[in-house]
Amino acid sequence: MEFRLLVVQMLRVSKGYSAPETIDATNSAAELAEKNGNVEELIKWMIARGLSTYFSGALSAAGVILDHTLELAVRQNNPISLGSTYALQVQTCFSRGDLIGAEKHFVAGFQFFKHPGPERVSFEAAIAAFGAASMNAWMHGHAVVARERFAHMMALTTANNWHSLALSGVFAAQLHVLLREYARAEALAVQTIELSGEHQFPYLKALSRCVLGHARAQLGRAREGIELIRQGIDGLVNINSRLALGNFTAWLAVALEHEGATAAALETFQQALQVNLDEIIYCPETLRLRGELRLKHRQSELAETDLRDSVALAQKMVAK
Repeated sequence: MEFRLLVVQMLRVSKGYSAPETIDATNSAAELAEKNGNVEELIKWMIARGLSTYFSGALSAAGVILDHTLELAVRQNNPISLGSTYALQVQTCFSRGDLIGAEKHFVAGFQFFKHPGPERVSFEAAIAAFGAASMNAWMHGHAVVARERFAHMMALTTANNWHSLALSGVFAAQLHVLLREYARAEALAVQTIELSGEHQFPYLKALSRCVLGHARAQLGRAREGIELIRQGIDGLVNINSRLALGNFTAWLAVALEHEGATAAALETFQQALQVNLDEIIYCPETLRLRGELRLKHRQSELAETDLRDSVALAQKMVAK
């Protein structure tokens, strides 16, 4: 089983978390663990299956897997299983727009995330937990808490682990985008692209290209931003990842608007809202952006509908 886990970990890094090869290897190991009746092994592979399902964008399915996994992990009371499951629950709840659920799981797992290590939870799981919790705090309107969690995430990064370094860089760049600190986001995204390219991390490289493209579009380089975001989206599609694809498609629409392609921007906003109906965390912002664009072009009734829908959805999510 340890050899199988090593193979899956290598596939996640080199092929992508939700690449067909990764999913097949994970499902095969999970089925074997279930047949053997070893609960600890089963939990380990259920977490792995939840991870692949999450990155594929099937968030409701990932939630079902992780709810079941958490029940088993609580019964076993294994710190590694509990920490890993809580970390993934934070990310899944956040992506589904369940900000309260994400916060609940972050608080429950904090004792494991705060001091990761061999007997608790991996550094990468802790980095992802703090990264998602930082964005969750920002969505709640708590910018100070968001920055505190961001600082803790960066403190966990180990210089001799290239993947954790690239992972924390991606989370950091995305947070700077949320904070409208585009120059800082640009610098971090450039570093992460170089690091991911050098060490062959396709998912993180594609993600960073989207962030870099958005940052540059906001900094007045829309044409370059459009190309980078398209490259990033293509990279994610190639490894079967639909996570945050709606958000990146909305960023593409914003860049197209900056370039003066209004009709293409409006069409792209519509595509962004349809990419993954399971991932609603970014929908209020996408609706707001489209509403403002429609208002600018005197489509008042359509703009009002978008803005009202944006407010209603944000209120439902308890997002500020």
